[in-house]
Amino acid sequence: MSHHKFPRSGRLHKGYSCRQVEAFMNHLEVSLSGVFPMPSAADVRQAGFELVRNGYDIGAVDAAMDALEERVLAAEQALAGRRGRVDTAGEAAFLRDELVAPYMKRFPRAGSLRRGYDIDDVDDFVDRVVAALEGTGRLTVDQVRAAAFRPRRGGYQEDAVDDMLDRVVELLLVLRRQERDAPQQRPARNGA
Repeated sequence: MSHHKFPRSGRLHKGYSCRQVEAFMNHLEVSLSGVFPMPSAADVRQAGFELVRNGYDIGAVDAAMDALEERVLAAEQALAGRRGRVDTAGEAAFLRDELVAPYMKRFPRAGSLRRGYDIDDVDDFVDRVVAALEGTGRLTVDQVRAAAFRPRRGGYQEDAVDDMLDRVVELLLVLRRQERDAPQQRPARNGA
């Protein structure tokens, strides 16, 4: 990957630290080749870089990180499951069953003096996720990644909600990859 050619943010604007981005991308590329243990897709998704003047353009690096996350997830899936096959229907059903709990009881709560995610915001978003998992709604990976919830004392624990969002992103990426690869996997008919 030619990550050394990311556009710069400009002298007056901040972007990601070039040194940190290049170190992370180099480590990830070497890991994908099998030299180092491979990080998980969640590790790629949660990677962060310092903002510095004249750094790499944030949008360009984020797009490259999204593509790398998908590559890592594909590599993980090839090593998992029976003969590299993932039971996406089973994963979706399992996730849906976890999320259909009653309102205000879907995730552990932060203490009354601790900050968490607003319960109504999270429950509304979880309803959209459940609808997508049941096939009655539509949800994209970008919409899940962009999900933001207001902070509230005594709300849902942030880590629990973030873990659920990670699982939804991974499932949607696997489904998207399967849809993209489906035409290539169909056997050709020989007129028989």
